[in-house]
Amino acid sequence: MCGIAGWFSAAPIHANTVAALKSMVHTLRHRGPDGEGAVLFDHAALGHCRLAIIDPDGGQQPMPSHDGRYCISFNGEIYNYQTLRKTLTAQGHTFQHHSDTEVILELYRAKGWQGFAQLRGMYSFALWDNQLKQGFLVRDPQGIKPLFIQHQGDQLYFASEAKALPACQPQQSQLNHNALHQLMNFRYLPGELSLFEGVSQLAAGSVLSWQPSRPLQQHLIPATTTPTTPTSDTLSQLRNSVEQHLTSDVEVACYLSGGIDSATIAAIAVQQQPLRSFTLAVGDDPNEAINAASTARLLGIQNQQAEIGGNLEQQLLNLVWHLETPKVNALQVSQLAQLASKEVKVVLSGLGGDELFLGYNAHKIFSQCQSLSRWLPRLASRPLGAMGNRLINTLQRTPWSEPQRAMQMLQQLGNWPQLYGLLRNVWDDPTMRQRIYGPRMLDQPLENSFEQLEQRWPKTESPIASMAKFELHNKMVNDLLWQEDRVSMAVGLEVRTPFVDAPLIAHMQQFSLEQLMRGGAKGYLRQVVKGLLPAEILHRPKSGFQLDSPHFFHQQLKPLANRWLSREITERHGLFNYTFIDWVQKQPPRTGLRWHYFMLYLMLLTHMWMMQFEDKTT
Repeated sequence: MCGIAGWFSAAPIHANTVAALKSMVHTLRHRGPDGEGAVLFDHAALGHCRLAIIDPDGGQQPMPSHDGRYCISFNGEIYNYQTLRKTLTAQGHTFQHHSDTEVILELYRAKGWQGFAQLRGMYSFALWDNQLKQGFLVRDPQGIKPLFIQHQGDQLYFASEAKALPACQPQQSQLNHNALHQLMNFRYLPGELSLFEGVSQLAAGSVLSWQPSRPLQQHLIPATTTPTTPTSDTLSQLRNSVEQHLTSDVEVACYLSGGIDSATIAAIAVQQQPLRSFTLAVGDDPNEAINAASTARLLGIQNQQAEIGGNLEQQLLNLVWHLETPKVNALQVSQLAQLASKEVKVVLSGLGGDELFLGYNAHKIFSQCQSLSRWLPRLASRPLGAMGNRLINTLQRTPWSEPQRAMQMLQQLGNWPQLYGLLRNVWDDPTMRQRIYGPRMLDQPLENSFEQLEQRWPKTESPIASMAKFELHNKMVNDLLWQEDRVSMAVGLEVRTPFVDAPLIAHMQQFSLEQLMRGGAKGYLRQVVKGLLPAEILHRPKSGFQLDSPHFFHQQLKPLANRWLSREITERHGLFNYTFIDWVQKQPPRTGLRWHYFMLYLMLLTHMWMMQFEDKTT
């Protein structure tokens, strides 16, 4: 796991630009504290900082091929590299090292960019063909590893984090107002957006091809052709994924919560090797840490725990700096990474289990709405919802209340993208914009978030199948995986996600939604692992790794809000409406205001982003 940076240039690159390349790499040093390198070609500059996991002695980068024609700067891990290496060796390919990085070079030599479909793992990389003067930027199909790009004249810059790009340097950073608007609606950045004007992400599963004075060409990595096993063999698929994710030349540990996802990963991993686990004592269940300790005891693994602590303001400033975007639930994930990084370099995470096995309450609610639509036609649901919405607005003054949202969902019954957006608290309309935003945002041509959602909504027969697919390719990539990558790499820790694995995902696509949801949340997964996990773990109620936002704000963030959400700061930036901020803070904390305090939390973190990136005053 590493950081990559550099650029392709139509004009010849001069040797004196190596300092600029090293500066980009230095910005990413936290991602790779074990070494760094920089290489210049006539039309390409490749930089790298390394976290040594596989072949620690021989995997230095940027790595040239044995004949010098190709060079690569690679971030990630390829779990099937040993199998690929054997196949390529049998075909006559030569290797100098024992790393997964060199396998990518020889795979490209053998099959071109289409060969990247054979890679099983998480990755983003820049590959330069010095004979053809052609560069490639590549990102894994699951979007686990980030890659940001920026065009500047005849140059294409790239980096693992946006802050390393020229557009994000002092005196150049500018906020992308539309991106902030989408963030305030989705609580993550949909699509290929970043908060920096002029900077975007390379789409997951993309290969961007660059040559001097030629138009950019973007391709999709072909879908894997790995055959899936029969329906009854899901446990074997899970075992295989975990075993592949244990590929390492250093110790691999795991995160452990009180739930079934991380317990499944840990139970399989401990059958392969001794295992240590790490738990942060936080969540919406007060027994979460107790349950995690019990799981560790039942599985026979070590467990180390800690609570949220430290200077909260400095923690949040560091968090925003590394995330490069405000995130609601990143603090606890960050502190868990800090705990684990003191002991190990690699951990397995249960992230992705809810998406793969439909374990969220939102899946249940969306399924209930789908059932309701079968006997309540839109001709009836729309006026019923509208009437209920008017009544609620008359009886209460709380904007965007839970009952109000429920009535709007009833109005949109059958319009599944709209209903999904409301379920996930997408709120975009002119009245809400006036209530939430300040003059700077109101003056911008902001794209409608519901329209953005409809454009990206998958066209499948089943509404809940569309929801699952949308979340796998959007929320998973730009919320959960983005967050996991940044907070772990901030402390030089590699997090691996066995549930977010291409063959396992392909295997799960053969199941009907009724099969997955039969027996309640993760009913199918519980059946699959009932011989693997003790009943005590299987029968625990679901809990989350989320903060109680109203109480957390009043207990922890109130002193920070006095500064970061003050009238002076709010009006100086002009992004948000201080009247809304003041009204929410005056309400006593209660569950019904969870969204409202999420909004304040995002606003506070946005002001921290402004200070660190656009204003450069901290």
